[in-house]
Formats: sequence, C-alpha cells, structure tokens
Amino acid sequence: MTTKEIEALLAKYYEGETSLMEEHLLKEFFQGDTIPAHLQEHKSVFNFYSAQAKTEVSLRFDASLQDRIGRGRIVTMNPARKRLAYSLSLAASIALIAGLITLFKLGVFTPSQPYGTITDPQLAYAEARSALYLVSSNLNSGLDRMQHLQSFNTGYGKFEQLNNFQTGLKTLTKMNQLDNYQPIVLNPGRKP
Repeated sequence: MTTKEIEALLAKYYEGETSLMEEHLLKEFFQGDTIPAHLQEHKSVFNFYSAQAKTEVSLRFDASLQDRIGRGRIVTMNPARKRLAYSLSLAASIALIAGLITLFKLGVFTPSQPYGTITDPQLAYAEARSALYLVSSNLNSGLDRMQHLQSFNTGYGKFEQLNNFQTGLKTLTKMNQLDNYQPIVLNPGRKP
C-alpha cells in the first residue's frame, strides 16, 4: 500500500468509518518494519490493540464479577415508614389543591376592577394633576443641575481660546528661530 492510501485509511479509522478488512490492513501495515517517520506515532496504537487481542480472560472472570456485584449493600425501607411517607405526601397534595381552589373561589387572583382606572372624573383629574406635578418638579430639579454643565461649557470655550493662542506661539517660535541663523551676505563688496 502507498503512504497516501495509509493516510486516507487512518483518517477513516479515526472517524470510525473503516470496515474490519481496512482495520486489518492497517494492523498489518503497522506491524511491518518499513513505516514512514511521520506515521511512527500511530504504530503504538495498533501495537497496543494487537497485544490486547492476545490476552485471554479467565473462565472464572464472569463468576467473580457476579460475586462482587452480589455483595453490594442492599438497603430496605421499613414498610411502616414507607406508608407514612406516602400518606404525608398525599395529605400535603390534597391540602395544597384545596387551598388553591378556595383562593380562586374567593377571587384573590382576579381583580375586582381593572388596574389604574378611576370612574370619578374629578378624582381622575386630581390624580393626573398630582402625577404631572411630580414629574414637573423632578424635571426642574434635573434642569438645575444642568446649569453646572453650562458653566463647564463656558470654561471649555476659554480653553479652546488658550489652545489657539498656543498654536500662535508655536508659529512665532518658528519665526524667532530665523534670527539664530547666520546672515547671508549677498553682495560682499557692498557696505550696509
């Protein structure tokens, strides 16, 4: 078999899609001596399976396994306790159902009138007025705090003026550096 075929079979093997014949071919290949270096890591897997196939299970294995399972701890519940637990759970269920039925009949879960409706127009007007007054007072107190932001904006505007001044200073500094250069004499014979 070629290396490409073995690599394809290995991919199928690790995906669990190989047949018994293909697995047999892989085992035979990895038991040989001419295995490419990049496939050496797979050799130990197939050698392990070959070694495990040769081990035999003793005839006494099944009997010893059944014996160990049979020695497990068996816990039995007292029949009187079992009946008591059953009776108490049944009584609690009946009490819960009776309580829910009583609450439904009393109308606890159904409101007598829709929530938030007022039938008297004068009372509705007074309630709406008080709600709007509450919203207005809270809004005004929030607007008072916004005045601090206005003074912040004024200060920020002055900071922008300082920034413009700083830009102008940088330009003047560049112009001031012209004085540091040596004067260029254009007409050496002429006196200034």
